[in-house]
Amino acid sequence: MLELNKVALLLSVLASAALGQGPLRIRSPSDRSRRAALNTFTDTQTTEWTSWFNIDHPGGNGDYERLEAIRFYYRERVCVRPVAMEARTTDWVAAEETGEVVHSSLEKGFWCINREQPQGRVCSNYHVRFQCHPVQSYWTDWNEWGPCSTTVCNDVGIQVRQRKCVNTQPMPLLLVPACQGHHSERRECSNPPCTAKWSPWGRWGMCSVTCGGGRRIRRRTCARSSVRVQCSGRPAEIQKCGRSPCQAKCQLRCTEGSPSEDCSRCSCDNHILQGEVHSVTGAPVAEALVALASNPKVTLARTDAKGQFRVAGICSSSSTLMSIRKDKFAPITVSTSSNTTGLSSVRAVLKSAGECS
Repeated sequence: MLELNKVALLLSVLASAALGQGPLRIRSPSDRSRRAALNTFTDTQTTEWTSWFNIDHPGGNGDYERLEAIRFYYRERVCVRPVAMEARTTDWVAAEETGEVVHSSLEKGFWCINREQPQGRVCSNYHVRFQCHPVQSYWTDWNEWGPCSTTVCNDVGIQVRQRKCVNTQPMPLLLVPACQGHHSERRECSNPPCTAKWSPWGRWGMCSVTCGGGRRIRRRTCARSSVRVQCSGRPAEIQKCGRSPCQAKCQLRCTEGSPSEDCSRCSCDNHILQGEVHSVTGAPVAEALVALASNPKVTLARTDAKGQFRVAGICSSSSTLMSIRKDKFAPITVSTSSNTTGLSSVRAVLKSAGECS
């Protein structure tokens, strides 16, 4: 056992010298025995103080000896989890004896803020040191659980999470035991049952025709958690539409204009028929019905109080027979006339029904 202790002590001295920190000070044989005991980890409660650190000097806001900054400049000199901390001014006055308001935390370090000091005082220049276990082997926090080993729905698999054993010494001693426990954990995991569900129906599409009978379609999609399952039913529906009969093709041939929608006459855009209807006494006849003689049941216009009317679309290049009717008057058929392109006229004289008898 003594030989092992000597080997451990020698390795510790060599590691410190390699880092430029100088050999450990050994004051007595009893001290050597204590060091050997530490290196063999038989006394886990023994701790050591680090050197003093002073990385900040009092400025406009105060003095900040942050543990994060100390680790940035002296990465290997401070353990990950200090157990105590001491702060003194550069004049070697303990922080608690300065009368200044100070703050300390084993996670953040030490800091003093000027605006918190009484009577306009400013913070002193502090340096700090930390108390650590001579060797720190510890587990990191567990990682998140990994994905389930199976991707099949309604199946059971395994999840794994891991952690690492960290040793803060730049050259860990051979006799320092590793972290106790396992670096990985496993647990059972399962996926939910396979599902397949239809989405709501989409809107009906356009009808394939406007008349004569056609069809339109609406669709839906199957949302499924696995290719092993299918939705029950069809992804599309068909509906009949456009059932109104199509009109027969118009056979009317027009020398001017084009056939009207009902194929009853030729219609000329921007052509106007103006007309007047009077009685045999010369009085205007109001509310007389004006229609084509070829289709007298379809009223195109009514005369106003002056017996006048206007009809758009009557071609002016050829005469058109117009039918004019009024209650208590005999119906009459008259022909249009035109002296100007786009404008035609007609004048009708209605006789009372008694006069015709």
